[in-house]
Amino acid sequence: MDPFTTLTIGNQALALLGAQEVAQADEGTELAATLFRIAPLTLDAALAAHPWACTVVLDRLPRLLDPPTSGFANAFALPPGLIELRRVLTHPQGGPPPAWRVVGTEVHADAEELWADLRLEPPLAAWPAHLIAYARAQVAADLALAITGSTADAQFWAQRAAEALMAARRVESQQHPHQPMHDFPLVAARHGGR
Repeated sequence: MDPFTTLTIGNQALALLGAQEVAQADEGTELAATLFRIAPLTLDAALAAHPWACTVVLDRLPRLLDPPTSGFANAFALPPGLIELRRVLTHPQGGPPPAWRVVGTEVHADAEELWADLRLEPPLAAWPAHLIAYARAQVAADLALAITGSTADAQFWAQRAAEALMAARRVESQQHPHQPMHDFPLVAARHGGR
């Protein structure tokens, strides 16, 4: 997780818990150490919790010069900040290659060119308000016991984080148009078999 994102959202969560702000990761305080030990993993999990629109990218993968030793003809580099590799394609509107494999930070395939439907960590400026609200509440929930020492606070913020996740998913779903269903038997039966 980007340290700037961790610091910004982490400080917002600390403010919710009534704690002092942290100036930087290596300021030498126990508060900063706790924040940078817990918040990056929490923020990674928040991004992975849902396919947020700001994380989804369709991108051409750069082919590496050296052929792989896995039996495939070509190796392609996966980008840094990868959350999830959703699909591998031979063309932006095409289908998947006949065979491919992820090996470390590479995709191996016999195709000459590969595109990938990915989820990447976005810069903080690209995070929508509903995602920031959820991430802030989740970081507060994960820090609450360590910062306040109160299980009641931890339970309160865990509940708030769950509610913020549901609200963020609702907002996110409103930004995607409904897809019509074609050739679905129940739709045909509902309309008299047409």
